Amino acid sequence: MKALVLIAHGSRRETSNTEFSTMVSLLGLELNDTFAHVEASFLEFCEPSVETSLEAMIDKGIKDIIIYPFFLNSGKHVSDDIPMKVQRIREMYPDVSLRLLPHFGSSGHIISTITSDLKEL
Repeated sequence: MKALVLIAHGSRRETSNTEFSTMVSLLGLELNDTFAHVEASFLEFCEPSVETSLEAMIDKGIKDIIIYPFFLNSGKHVSDDIPMKVQRIREMYPDVSLRLLPHFGSSGHIISTITSDLKEL
C-alpha cells in the first residue's frame, strides 16, 4: 500500500490552509488508483504537522510513503527542515520506505502550465 503526503508551509490565515487541504483532497480523488491515501501536512502554524501525518499513515500499516514538498523555491525549509523531519521518522521507523521528492517548483511542467494560463488571456 502506497501513500502520498504533500507538505505546505502553513499559514496564520486559515483560508490559505483550507485552500491547500482542498487541493490535496482533489488530488487524492484523481490519484486514488496510485495511492491508497493522500494527505496534506504543514510545517508551521497549523496541523497536521509533517510528523503527525507520517506517523498516522505508519500507524495505518502503510510502509511506502512518498513525500512531496509543495514549495516553489529551494529555501531553508526545502533544503534543511523537511529532509531533517523525514530523516527523524526514518530513524524511528526503519522498516518504512519514505521517499522525499524534489520540491514542486523544480518540476519541468511549471513553465508550460504558466505559459498555457497566460496564453489564454
